[in-house]
Amino acid sequence: MTTLTLVKKTSFTVVSLATTMLLSICTPVRAFMFGTGGIQFDKDTKINFRFNNSRSPYQSSLWVAQAESANNGYTNIARLFYETQPSDNGSANNWEATFGNAVTSENGSITQTFTFLQDQIYALLLWSDTGTGSPLQEYVSSSTFMNSSQWWTPGTQFRREECRVAGCQLAVFGDFMLDYNSSDSFANVNGGKGPEQFSSLTMAELANGTKISFDDANPGSELDFEDFTVSAQLVPEPVPEPVPEPVPEPVPEPVTVFGTMLGLGALAAARRKKKRGQQP
Repeated sequence: MTTLTLVKKTSFTVVSLATTMLLSICTPVRAFMFGTGGIQFDKDTKINFRFNNSRSPYQSSLWVAQAESANNGYTNIARLFYETQPSDNGSANNWEATFGNAVTSENGSITQTFTFLQDQIYALLLWSDTGTGSPLQEYVSSSTFMNSSQWWTPGTQFRREECRVAGCQLAVFGDFMLDYNSSDSFANVNGGKGPEQFSSLTMAELANGTKISFDDANPGSELDFEDFTVSAQLVPEPVPEPVPEPVPEPVPEPVTVFGTMLGLGALAAARRKKKRGQQP
């Protein structure tokens, strides 16, 4: 299985370097985040990912990537799902690819569990072949800042011109709607809510289960976020079994204690009487 490291270019201008330093000073460290700013947990956390749908002529794969030191690089460390062909049946149903036909996973299961380690920073990367047959030809990231020309790895590309400098949002998180049979915009499909309103998740949303969907950055196409969709849900922590309390010793009933005392008293009296009868 091929892995790649996406690195940040080091050729900064003075202005961009100053901006980077200012942001690093002003941006607080976040213990938890799950969205377009990155993925991070304050303790080891398991997430179940389930494949939902793929609608793109590209052959794609979804990876978990982990940040290198100083966040200057992200390395693919786990492939969640991958397409064995671009779709089930050519352009039918908008290039639909379903699990078991054109999509599979390393162990053949439609649900994959990944453990995010405490305080580590991650991103989800959708890699595509752009029609060339090379599975790692082009990427889009769940982290907006990585969708720019500032990030690079040999033999790959990022092709949306409007994202070149600052990056742009190419993934949505949450309870959004998708309409594969409509050419309407994402915002119109979602009642006027744009992608920016689906940019992060809470722990409660993760616990209940939610969706993540990508746009594969096909240049010149409308951002519809319909190209690759999965669901994500927090794996509950096991509840420890309660430790049984020690069984208390039974306390004798007052009547039983009184009866025992009477019995002992009668026995002592009988012994004294017998002893007197034996005296000469």
